[in-house]
Amino acid sequence: MDSFRRQARATWSAGDWDSFAELITPVGGVVIDRVGVAPGLRLLDVGTGSGGNVAIPAAQLGAEVVGLDVTPELLEHAVRRAGEAGVDVEWVEGDAQELPFEDASFDRVTSTFGAMFAPDHRRTASELVRVCRPGGRIAMTTWTNDGFVGELFTLTGSFMPSPPPGVQPPPLWGVEAHINDVFRAVDAEPSIARETVDFDFDSVDDAVQQYATNFGPFVSARVVLEPQGRWGEFIGAFQDLVDRFNPAADGTARVRSDYFVILIQR
Repeated sequence: MDSFRRQARATWSAGDWDSFAELITPVGGVVIDRVGVAPGLRLLDVGTGSGGNVAIPAAQLGAEVVGLDVTPELLEHAVRRAGEAGVDVEWVEGDAQELPFEDASFDRVTSTFGAMFAPDHRRTASELVRVCRPGGRIAMTTWTNDGFVGELFTLTGSFMPSPPPGVQPPPLWGVEAHINDVFRAVDAEPSIARETVDFDFDSVDDAVQQYATNFGPFVSARVVLEPQGRWGEFIGAFQDLVDRFNPAADGTARVRSDYFVILIQR
């Protein structure tokens, strides 16, 4: 495992992604609806995490599902959740850039905010396309640059070290021109739709606490920033960001964030 994969595994296994992922559950429903899932279809979910957003719901609809993730600790939660749901899913540890499957293995290929974190975007796009059979469909979601998560990327980048040379940053997936360039380079024509998801919290303070405690990138950032005396500054800036994207006026926090649904018909 190279250093980037080791770092990715450490980041996403920190905190409690299994509970935090519930915030994006509505996006999983959108992906399943757009890509189309039916009994007997073979579906690959790339960057599946603990499986609750696409892999397990797709299996409940009768699809034959494989869930892949670079972080085996998350797959342990996925096994438990699939058992609780009463469905069979094949869980595979693997890299979005090197999918361990033969060409044209799947009728549907999905990735909900997973594949966008792989360092080589064109190679990742090529792999998603390669394993999807002719006539099949691919659905990928990415955060837009001008939404809440897009601005969170900018904030985090201003505090944390720059990525290693050769690593393309995830925010590039928030630019439509980049999405088009990456997929067209591998002979695929993407259709891009902009959508919004709301993250609901009891209050702004609750939002900050949940991110600080459960969100792996924040837990990892704290390890770096606290010894530098910058953790408080970072959290203060994050609270300001939550305030700015929260339209609620009743003391709760409803943080709105835009994302792209990228669809490809093979």
